[in-house]
Amino acid sequence: MDSLTHILLGAAIGEATMGKKIGKKAMFWGALVATAPDVDVLIGAFMSDLDKMIFHRGWTHSILLILLLSPVYGWLMRLFNRGGPSWREWTFLAFLTQITHTLLDSFTSYGTQLFLPFSDKAVSLSTISVVDPIFTLPLLISVVWLVFGSKESSKRAWINYIGLSLSCAYLLFTVFNKIAVESRFTAETQRQNIEFVNHEIKPTLFNNLLWRGIFDRGDGTYSVAYYSTVDGNRTIQFHFIDGNHELIYPYKSFNSVQRLKWVSNNFFKIEEIEDGFLFSDLRFGRVAEFRENDSPYAFSYYLIFNEERSDFNVERVQLRIDREREGSSFRDLWDMIRGDTLN
Repeated sequence: MDSLTHILLGAAIGEATMGKKIGKKAMFWGALVATAPDVDVLIGAFMSDLDKMIFHRGWTHSILLILLLSPVYGWLMRLFNRGGPSWREWTFLAFLTQITHTLLDSFTSYGTQLFLPFSDKAVSLSTISVVDPIFTLPLLISVVWLVFGSKESSKRAWINYIGLSLSCAYLLFTVFNKIAVESRFTAETQRQNIEFVNHEIKPTLFNNLLWRGIFDRGDGTYSVAYYSTVDGNRTIQFHFIDGNHELIYPYKSFNSVQRLKWVSNNFFKIEEIEDGFLFSDLRFGRVAEFRENDSPYAFSYYLIFNEERSDFNVERVQLRIDREREGSSFRDLWDMIRGDTLN
């Protein structure tokens, strides 16, 4: 999830666990420690583009490291708050804010390596978008009230619990919604005789109403479709994508290729460019996929031959911000949710 959501959730947990003992400072410490797993973003600034992608939501988000670091964070917070709660209480706060951070991330589609070092499998339940205002808004309203409200108010606990309960209830709704959407996609692939070996279905940005499904047909090709839960149209229209995997086949043993295939969960497309290839992760689609069939993919990488290493140099394609394109994409997203036909 986005950083704001993690900060708000951490603040709410701090208030719930420590608010009665140390007042509003509990929200500050809860918010601070809740952001700790995302230190991997800062560390990644010193890594290559490929290493950065693999490291993100890796070790710092693993349950084992959270268990090991929570007593350390607890000791540090106790050091800055002598005479207050015990080390055990601070350790519990550190554990709770971090574990909710990493578990919430696992409900998104990016993937979180919860079980390192025992397994590098990325857990991605894909029930909620990485940015979903409906989940964040109750936390935002309640935390803002707690920050500016009286620390002596008897309403503090109720306001906090209401915010947390509404967000958790919505998260639970996304799980049941995903089950229903998954069933709809599966039924439609059977009706249209689309055979597949793997698939990913996830909500589009900012909402839980419009969903994108991509199906790996096992031969290097994919079927992709969108489905809105509110437009009333039960038919799902799939379009075909050729991954052009044969282009990269001679280099399948290259370390860079193996790692990129792992990052993309084998949903990728290859295009030839000068001195190498363009590797695009198909799970996240194109930037303006609703309207422009040739717009850039959200996650793409240049693979440039490096003869000395017998491998590719990998460089992520930096997307150029186009306000007109981004503005039209948001309008198109709303039109797709409503089931309107795009011009």
